[in-house]
Amino acid sequence: MANSPRGESVVHRVSRILRAFDEDHQVLSATQIAQRTDLPVSTAHRMVGAMVNEGLLLRTPEGKYRLGLILWELAHRSTVYESFSAAARPFLEGVHQTLRKTVSLVILDPADVSIIYLERLAMGHDETDVSSLAGRLPVLSTAPGQVMLAFAPHNVQEQYIRQSDQDPGVTAQRLTAQDVADRLAQVRRDGWAHVAEVLSAGSSGTAAPVFGRRQRVIGAISIVCPVEEIHLNVQLPVLLAAARGLSQLMAQQPEHYQDFA
Repeated sequence: MANSPRGESVVHRVSRILRAFDEDHQVLSATQIAQRTDLPVSTAHRMVGAMVNEGLLLRTPEGKYRLGLILWELAHRSTVYESFSAAARPFLEGVHQTLRKTVSLVILDPADVSIIYLERLAMGHDETDVSSLAGRLPVLSTAPGQVMLAFAPHNVQEQYIRQSDQDPGVTAQRLTAQDVADRLAQVRRDGWAHVAEVLSAGSSGTAAPVFGRRQRVIGAISIVCPVEEIHLNVQLPVLLAAARGLSQLMAQQPEHYQDFA
């Protein structure tokens, strides 16, 4: 399979097909894949067939497709992310058991201008909570995104501030680039971030940064709860203590275990 007439590489088209699957679209027909990727139906049929042969997709008895197990295997062989998640679990469990709130370990993905939830311990079903395990959310609309960006290098902050008009939370609040810069400066002074009712009415998020070697920010621990359950005087000390504990542990890890940051 060579490059498409539009100049897209095979890798790019494979990536588009894989990204067509999400929490709400776990099983798709070839026609649905074509619609969600804007690929010709014949191209979608040909490519999903090849991807099934490679184990990237699994064909169901009904003739539809879902993500293949090999993707899960490859993801769990990534010692970088797995080691960070494993190190964080005891701290996340401590926050979860103490506060009885949904708690997550989050990292920044600069290439996609988003955050990713690596670990998540949920507390019941909260319809206002838009976070999900392995899910992505915009950086500036979320507490973990803001707190990681606030402690990121200055050039990284400038990159996000220049693109801030693409963030739904920024546009919904009609914030200017200067507003965003001021907000990040305040988060850095405070050492934590709190966001309420930005992406979801009735929901709030609070996050603290996690640092690695040389005080480089590598992630964040966050909690999510309904706005009526916000008690920062109780929640913040627990959250900050967990983030400090994980930071101390990660600062002792080899540098190559933190290459994702």
